[in-house]
Amino acid sequence: MNRKFLALVIGTILFPLFGKTQDFGSHDKMPFMESRSYLKKANFIEDSTYTNWDLVFQRMNWKVDPAIRAISGEITSYFKPLIANFSSVKFDLKDNMTVDSVKYHVASKNFTHESDKITIDFQSALSPNTLDSISVWYHGVPTSTGFGSFEATNTPLSNPIMWTLSEPYGAMEWWPCKQSLQDKIDSIEVEVTCPEGNKAASNGKLIQEKTVNGKTFARWRHNYPIATYLVAIAVTNYAAFSDTLTFEDGRKMPILNYVYPSYLEVAKTKSTNIRNIMTLYNSLIGDYPFADEKYGHAQFGWGGGMEHQTMSFMYNLNFRLVAHEMAHQWFGDCITLSSWHNIWLNEGFATFLEGLTRKYLLDSTSWYSWRISNLSNIVSKPDGSVFVEDTTSVLRIFDSRLTYDKGAYLLRMLQWELGDSAFFNGLRSYFNDPKIKYGFASQEDFVTHMEAAGDTSLTEFFNDWYYGQGYPTYQISHYTDFSDNGKYKLMISQTTSDPSVDFFPMHVPLRVWQDGNSQDVRLYQTTNPQTFELSEKPDSIQFDPELWLISKNSMVTDAPEIVSNNNWKVFPNPTTAELHVQLPNSERANSISVFNLKGQKLIQSDQPVSNKINVRNLADGFYIIQIKSNGTTYRRQFVKN
Repeated sequence: MNRKFLALVIGTILFPLFGKTQDFGSHDKMPFMESRSYLKKANFIEDSTYTNWDLVFQRMNWKVDPAIRAISGEITSYFKPLIANFSSVKFDLKDNMTVDSVKYHVASKNFTHESDKITIDFQSALSPNTLDSISVWYHGVPTSTGFGSFEATNTPLSNPIMWTLSEPYGAMEWWPCKQSLQDKIDSIEVEVTCPEGNKAASNGKLIQEKTVNGKTFARWRHNYPIATYLVAIAVTNYAAFSDTLTFEDGRKMPILNYVYPSYLEVAKTKSTNIRNIMTLYNSLIGDYPFADEKYGHAQFGWGGGMEHQTMSFMYNLNFRLVAHEMAHQWFGDCITLSSWHNIWLNEGFATFLEGLTRKYLLDSTSWYSWRISNLSNIVSKPDGSVFVEDTTSVLRIFDSRLTYDKGAYLLRMLQWELGDSAFFNGLRSYFNDPKIKYGFASQEDFVTHMEAAGDTSLTEFFNDWYYGQGYPTYQISHYTDFSDNGKYKLMISQTTSDPSVDFFPMHVPLRVWQDGNSQDVRLYQTTNPQTFELSEKPDSIQFDPELWLISKNSMVTDAPEIVSNNNWKVFPNPTTAELHVQLPNSERANSISVFNLKGQKLIQSDQPVSNKINVRNLADGFYIIQIKSNGTTYRRQFVKN
């Protein structure tokens, strides 16, 4: 899903207020400022009995009129019990919806509908691994929580439009379903009847479309496993146009677009971008996973996008919005998160890939803008974990700063740590793992593949960056060490923004300039502070010029060592509490001062009792101590940790 733009009110939905730009295509599932209390706490716990049966196929037969906020339907579910003594089955459906009847083997069946569950008991236990089916007829006016799970409103030209967006917990608001992140429906058939003059968009391939007696009927068939929240329909007076993508092996796939008639000519100009984005993703990750059906878009009334499987629902077809939603077909749809705690497996991945489209398909300014914009959002607060602790908070699940931007930058930093080859090999291996492809993946599944690709442990990395909070600020100083035969050295120190992580071991990217030429180097900081020896004094050093790392206010200084007289000492260095000064000929200090690397005086002692100064109240980092004695000034860098 996509996020980040200014508030719009359409129907009953209050759209995002976290926007970086006014471009409604800037991202997807846009976390937003929502006034309704259900967005703050959405209590849903997956039924513990759902692991007892496998949902094999569902046929959804829906009747809707986009001018009327209501739905009626028949849902036939084919399933297999996975345990012995399987004696009842449950479906999720909000209590405000009316269940008209339930039929099992043609006969009517008793049921209960309470606590948002339809429970159907069988007279005798069903046999394990035997295909069976049951049908539920229902109708009602759905509530609309989350991002607008069921909406009937108007297009910009006031044509009625009806659409659904079930993520994360909204499917049960508008149809009887198994709302699950444990069991995908192996395949579905969606049948929609609506008033003549409308088209119905849905998942998979359009098998049949006809109009009889003022009613239009559309049948869509999708032959891939699909998570419940990705099933969707949208109905309005769409104009349809299609394009074709040719794969490297010669296969051809339709790209089908259902758009408002007023947007048709603009939409057609976007076809080249759509093809280019998909071609890039095919090369980076692996071929589009639903290539023998279609990829498509359906325009809808929410101000972002939602990655419904094989047909993303979109506010428009702007480049960034298309790039984000299309990326979800790989990460989110084909491979779906197994818990909302790990939503970054969907949203962080899509945001990261959207960034790569800037790098490879747009210009350097757009690519730089993506990096600097995301970093600015991430470090706008000192805390926050990518891991979602409270999955009852929809706002927290889809937090722009943490789930999207920090999740995307976690991948960028992982690419930096592992290198391009290992990183993309790991990403492709994760995507092609037969145990999770077209199924559900956990955080551990992803980490396992990346560790194998990089031949390394990533426990520390994910403990710090995924479960931990905050980010480092680097202080980097290069200087001549007269106490070590005049060798030129560089010292890296870091402070962290949140106490959950006291140190981030990372490769630090530097660009070293000498005589107009530059060389990029990686220095692996494993202790804090850490000193490295340079072969010669550089003209200047840049920290992280390509913006690989999450950090804030990091700086590089050419630190002075001694203005006059080398025959003196400052110890211990680094220090935690006090600095002691030993001057030549047992001189006494007249004054001792401490400056930060910006030259700001932090401590001044004009009448020192002895040649020492208390620095325990300083924050960890680099500082300059200055001693004046009998007309001589001494300066040296020290580290407080």
